[in-house]
Amino acid sequence: MSSADTRSRPGPGWLRPVVAVAGLAYLALGIAGFLTPETAAAGHETSRAVWIFSTTPMLNFVHTAVGVLGLLAATRRTGSIIYCWVLFVGFAGMTAYGVLATAFETPEDPVNVNWADNWLHGLTAVAGLVLAIVATRALTRSAATR
Repeated sequence: MSSADTRSRPGPGWLRPVVAVAGLAYLALGIAGFLTPETAAAGHETSRAVWIFSTTPMLNFVHTAVGVLGLLAATRRTGSIIYCWVLFVGFAGMTAYGVLATAFETPEDPVNVNWADNWLHGLTAVAGLVLAIVATRALTRSAATR
């Protein structure tokens, strides 16, 4: 086996760009939320929105952190796979919280999600799960054929 064979690791080469795009999208959403004037700390009546998504400092921080972590994870294939699993678990939890918080609408809710946020977080969780499973299977198949 030559040194070129040991350095080349086949696997899901498409995953890193996908993770980078997801990271950029969440980073843009988080930064746009911070730049929205009069971002409300709590309360459904006074909240502002970026596009159709609600903004609060906590939600903006979460979106910005997810974006930065996505860009960092996109530098390595293994980091990208781990990031997809973390997206699934984290955003599945945020979706569950968001559905309950939106259904009961308490003004003291610090996250202040709306239904558009719930859909975004739910679709992100599903996308993270699908990407993680497909990438892990592709990596396992490529390791088995070596």
